[in-house]
Amino acid sequence: MSLPDAPRPAITLFRGRGVSARTVAAPQPLPSAPGAASRPAREKRKWILSVEPGESVPKLSAREKMAYWLHEEIHPASPIPAFVSAGYGQMVLNDPNFGSDSGAFGARLGAAFLRQATMRFFVSSAIPALDGEDPRYYLAGSGGIADRAGYAVKQAFFDRLDNGRSTFNFSNIFGHLAAASLTPLYYPPASRGSKVVMQTWATSIAGSAANNLFLEFLPELVHKWPRMGRFGLPGRHRGQ
Repeated sequence: MSLPDAPRPAITLFRGRGVSARTVAAPQPLPSAPGAASRPAREKRKWILSVEPGESVPKLSAREKMAYWLHEEIHPASPIPAFVSAGYGQMVLNDPNFGSDSGAFGARLGAAFLRQATMRFFVSSAIPALDGEDPRYYLAGSGGIADRAGYAVKQAFFDRLDNGRSTFNFSNIFGHLAAASLTPLYYPPASRGSKVVMQTWATSIAGSAANNLFLEFLPELVHKWPRMGRFGLPGRHRGQ
């Protein structure tokens, strides 16, 4: 049995003294568009680094992909890999060969930031804009630790297209090669040459696998230690 509609409020109109009042029904408010309140939030989600299983995120246009690496650069956790690389090169490898004093660490850190920026440009922006790859990392999110770790490492070699299909990770493999090929332009003479380029290429691909592992298990860490979220590190997304 259907219930009658609730009466709409009335508005009484007066046109002057001695004129009888005329009552009309108040207009009903227009219905809001479905999901209108969540649209800005959904648009913001397109710039995330990792996507939850089953989460629907807006696609990135070719122009937006060209800016995606800048969003990676301004992320609060962005400087961490450069400091790790410069510190390891300073204390263990002496690579690039800037020396071993305090000034050498500054030069090594600057080179690490430049290398990191060029790699992100090729891997996350230039090549995905050309071949339709999605630069975001799609979490496995469930399963055993070994299965998820294997999935994360595998994603260094396999990627997802804008239409959801799986493909070879051209952007990661050849983007890192393109960036590694530029290192002789700013490395010291002792660290230039094809051998250094190939070593940089190999270690950068290994670093991308490590970054996938970081993104895969980071939500659990943020959930366990909520204070990590204050540094802009992503946690589990509950939807909009």
